[in-house]
Amino acid sequence: MNIAITGASGYIGSRLTEKMSVGPHKLRCLVRDKVAFKQRFHGKGIDIGECNLLRSETVSKKLQNIDTAFYLVHSLASDNDFDEDEITCARNFLNEATNSGVKRIIYLGGLTTQTGKLSKHLSSRLRVGELLRSSSVECIEFQASIIIGKGGLSYEIMKSLVERLPAMITPKWVSSLAQPIWIEDVVDYLSMSADSHFNGSKIIQIGGPDKVSYKDLMKEYGHQRGIKRAMISVPVLTPHLSSLWLGLVTPVYARAGRKLINSLTTDSVVTERSGMEMFPITPVTYKKAIQHVLEDSETGPVSRWFDANSSASKTPKGVGFGSINLSDFKYKFEDTRFIDVDSNALEAIKPINEIGGCNGWYFANILWRIRGWFDLLVGGVGMRRSRLEKDKFIIGDTLDWWRIIDTAENRMVTFLAEMKLPGEATLKFEVETRPTTTRIWQTASFYSNSFTGYLYWYSLLPLHAFIFKGMIRSIGAKVFNSTPSTD
Repeated sequence: MNIAITGASGYIGSRLTEKMSVGPHKLRCLVRDKVAFKQRFHGKGIDIGECNLLRSETVSKKLQNIDTAFYLVHSLASDNDFDEDEITCARNFLNEATNSGVKRIIYLGGLTTQTGKLSKHLSSRLRVGELLRSSSVECIEFQASIIIGKGGLSYEIMKSLVERLPAMITPKWVSSLAQPIWIEDVVDYLSMSADSHFNGSKIIQIGGPDKVSYKDLMKEYGHQRGIKRAMISVPVLTPHLSSLWLGLVTPVYARAGRKLINSLTTDSVVTERSGMEMFPITPVTYKKAIQHVLEDSETGPVSRWFDANSSASKTPKGVGFGSINLSDFKYKFEDTRFIDVDSNALEAIKPINEIGGCNGWYFANILWRIRGWFDLLVGGVGMRRSRLEKDKFIIGDTLDWWRIIDTAENRMVTFLAEMKLPGEATLKFEVETRPTTTRIWQTASFYSNSFTGYLYWYSLLPLHAFIFKGMIRSIGAKVFNSTPSTD
């Protein structure tokens, strides 16, 4: 059987790809960034197609000769019109699936028992499901409750709140009921559905055996971690107010988290179990799911929701099908510095390979954190994300407010800033082997088309000079027997 996974670089898609790549089926993965995806799934024998579902012409012929197509695309991290983006993506996918003769579509959506007013996020998930089921192609729509898995948005929010806050003022929405389900159980349902027999399109509700609240989840996580947290319930803290402080206390992408919180106000419990009973799967309890995740905490997750290219606030042209071409900007400003060190290239690149996250940026870290807090307040990503791979850079991976857009192992890395700016910013590190020393290059670049960007660069020039000079010297100091240059 020929199977396509659309959204294969995403949180669920990556895990499903990992599982199905060792099966008997021929696998084709459709992603926005072929280069980044190849790095993560090298040697798996996967046929990779590059497309942007917002642009129908890029999807053309990508589903030819496909029997079953998974649709795992989500635009939660997009701007305010994410619901319209989701419908556009689903429609373009459905048109191509229909024209290509795809026999079955498998979609993962959200679960709710409420029929009245829903959050924008949950309403969008249901609308996509309705659209995919409206065609002649058989569509199996899984509707899942809260998914528990390392790297997942719901789990990471819960984890961060419990880990960071000694006491929590909990709003009414944390008492809404859900049936949390372990990520591995979700992947099992999805993978088995490719070979299962169905009589036409079908909605299958999936969830774990327990009906619990988000508050219960936080308590259980704290119990298993040996952390005691006071929880004070208040009726006046609305989801909107909750979302405003979310970004200040959690290391996840605040913009998407705010949208998710609005969906937590409604119950998400299984009311029809017949679909689940078609599969030889016994979902684990929420306590066991949390235990599994904590047991795996020493190893990195297969995927994290914000590593998907669709969660990027900007993507340069040439990386997938983004809309930014850095060469098109009217103004380009650069701060280039270097330092010579008495070491080989591998020793010189080591502090660069370890930069960011818990290690900081080696100089004026408090200023980096202040900039991150400000970015959160204006709707940006903040400075709270770590790399998927700790020992190497992967194109498309995230680090604090940066996304890796180019790298050469043990030689060079280029970051693109995803913070709110009147233009685009990159930061590049490169090591150069010289006759008697190794030179470390550091280049901070800013691109803009507006006079506002011009003012931005020059108004911050003294501060940037202070930070970038200190940073390159600190990097050099971390390399044994370094010798600062006189630039």
